[in-house]
Amino acid sequence: MKTKLILVVLILFGTCTAQVNIIKPVKIQPTSFAIVIDKDTYDKTKDAIYTYRDAVELDGLSTFIIVNDWKSPEEVKAELIKLYNGEPKLEGAVFIGDIPIVMIRNGQHMASAFKMDEDRYAWNRSSVTSDRFYDDFDLKFKFLKQDSIDRHIFYYSILPESPQRIEKEIYTARIKPSGSNKNESIKKYLYRVSKQKLEQNFIDNAFVFTGHGYNSESLSSWSDEKLALREQFPTLFVPGGRIKNLDFAMSPEMKEILLTEVQNKDLDFAIFHAHGAEDLQYINNLPLARNPNENIEAIKLFMRSKIRTAESRKQDTTKAKEYYAKEYNIPTSWLDGIFSDSLIKSDSLLDYNLDIHIEDVRSISPQAKFIMFDECFNGSFQLDEYIAGEYVFGNGNVIVADANSVNVLQDKWPDEFIGLLDQGVRVGNWHKQRNLIENHLIGDPTFHFSTHSKYDLNKMLVFDNDNLEAWQKLLKSDESVLRDLAVRKVFRLTKEKFENELVKIYETDPSFNVRMHSLKCLAELNKSSFHEILRKSINDPYEFIRRKSAEWMGEVGDTSYIPLLVHTILTDESERVTFNGKSSLEYLGASASFREIEKELDEMPVNVPKDKLLKLMKASYDRSNEWLYKELIPQIFSDTLKLKARLSQIRTFRNYRFINAIPEMIKLALMKNENAIVRTNTIEALGWYTFSLQKDNILAACDVIIKDKSNPNELVQEAIRTKNRLITGANDVVLP
Repeated sequence: MKTKLILVVLILFGTCTAQVNIIKPVKIQPTSFAIVIDKDTYDKTKDAIYTYRDAVELDGLSTFIIVNDWKSPEEVKAELIKLYNGEPKLEGAVFIGDIPIVMIRNGQHMASAFKMDEDRYAWNRSSVTSDRFYDDFDLKFKFLKQDSIDRHIFYYSILPESPQRIEKEIYTARIKPSGSNKNESIKKYLYRVSKQKLEQNFIDNAFVFTGHGYNSESLSSWSDEKLALREQFPTLFVPGGRIKNLDFAMSPEMKEILLTEVQNKDLDFAIFHAHGAEDLQYINNLPLARNPNENIEAIKLFMRSKIRTAESRKQDTTKAKEYYAKEYNIPTSWLDGIFSDSLIKSDSLLDYNLDIHIEDVRSISPQAKFIMFDECFNGSFQLDEYIAGEYVFGNGNVIVADANSVNVLQDKWPDEFIGLLDQGVRVGNWHKQRNLIENHLIGDPTFHFSTHSKYDLNKMLVFDNDNLEAWQKLLKSDESVLRDLAVRKVFRLTKEKFENELVKIYETDPSFNVRMHSLKCLAELNKSSFHEILRKSINDPYEFIRRKSAEWMGEVGDTSYIPLLVHTILTDESERVTFNGKSSLEYLGASASFREIEKELDEMPVNVPKDKLLKLMKASYDRSNEWLYKELIPQIFSDTLKLKARLSQIRTFRNYRFINAIPEMIKLALMKNENAIVRTNTIEALGWYTFSLQKDNILAACDVIIKDKSNPNELVQEAIRTKNRLITGANDVVLP
């Protein structure tokens, strides 16, 4: 680690010229924590800051208060690095008030789902709001500009020579209220949290909610999560404990149920799995019709929505009505009154009442001490108002939330390591194990639940992080949560030397989570052992392991996986597993996959509707073939198509990683007479093939570009970035 050198560079560039007021800790503890605050907020909340500092120190962390009229993110980062290199060792920080906000560009490969065209869309939309600038000291950035409207926002690009994987040195969090009266909200929150930190609170009450459209609404996915959580929170599943597993389909009144449940004074934590936005959580779908009249009303509502959409697009609504009446063979009378005030109002109320809005949160008193928002945009702390901020800094007793600043993938592992909270691990130390660019803590990161554990994992995570013997001891623990963490730590310290043991752990450990972590470590190695273990893991009892195995098979690009994937898509009970399997078969080759489907179906029982399935699948795989060979590949080489359209097709391969496209893309990237922007975007798209068996060919192409001094600098820099990405591997291999 070169943090001292980084600090010197920052100082040489004059980023630390402002006068920083550092208020030293009162108590000397083994590790330290930093409260970073702007001067104006400090002056208006000073007493509350000191109260919070005292509570944190009483809980075992020497606490620095760092006050400044911050002008740039580099000023903040320099102070954190100095503390990290000093004594006692810094383990985390919280940013209170108006601390500079960094929005990162050229880092979408570190996000779970965010892939917006940075050249096409405005910077405030196509950049990722991220405090990884502050807590991962090894990442290298280039300053681009300060926002012209919001002067607290700064744009940075991740440099090509930077590490291309996040590995945080410290944890961070934001205390930045949503809405108005922010200083009063900060004071109220800090006084409240300071009292709560003195209370004993074991985890014995929780709920997990799954919203409509999440994980393809797979009941197998939903039920298996409960089994995985049972391993992580065993006390919730015995008398004295309680966990509610809620799904939107359980009731049309699920919004009201959730608003009630989250106000339960005994509630310790809540997990929301759903779609989301900056200002709302998507909870319900329209209720299913249960009789003919309700079916008719549902059709009418659907039609009203379609025709109002036509009006908003300035289309002829009369023609739209005629089209839908004919298309769906319905009476035109069903389309009467669509634009009446009463119908518009009732439809709007129906739609509004499906979801949880900021206004709903402001009217309740949430009680969960910790909330995970496994939802898009809920943690957009760069905005004045955002939903996670309403829960944490509002009327209730929420201490800290985990939330995302941009959109997120459903197929991530949201519950990874979450059982550490039951071991008394600080939320910040838990969060430090998770390395996504968009994922953040809102509130107090030093909070932890009470525990009966005989291990002080908070100290181990700081002082024994590099102690191989300590983690090897935990590999033999009877507690799966401890074995789970030990697998990750031993792997980090031994890498390839742990390979054979990882295979053994996967094959023998009864824990869903431990097996998943051993598989994840093997994926990071990406060697033959990983490629072979997928042939077993595709049939694992744990749905999430099967889901990721089906996806990884397509990423690796080994066509011998085709029979296994075909069997999976025809027999697996999880919609999400079959969805991933179908996509992987398309990436491996639609024609070869369909031939195997025909063979597999021929051997299935006579009651299987073979002709119907073949017809559906043939149409799908024919379309996939046509898309790849008649649209995508010809269009990326087209000399008549507009540049914008060509670039759009090239970027498609970031999400749809067809193995047969790789040679064509390499060819395009190496064409000296081709547009430099096209070549640059092509080599960037090849950087997403991190698991591919053809990776060496891509690396060779990168070297050709890098060594050719006649190539444009932008192309060379992107080739360096792609090479580093492929050598390092995916930022989080569960999210390739």
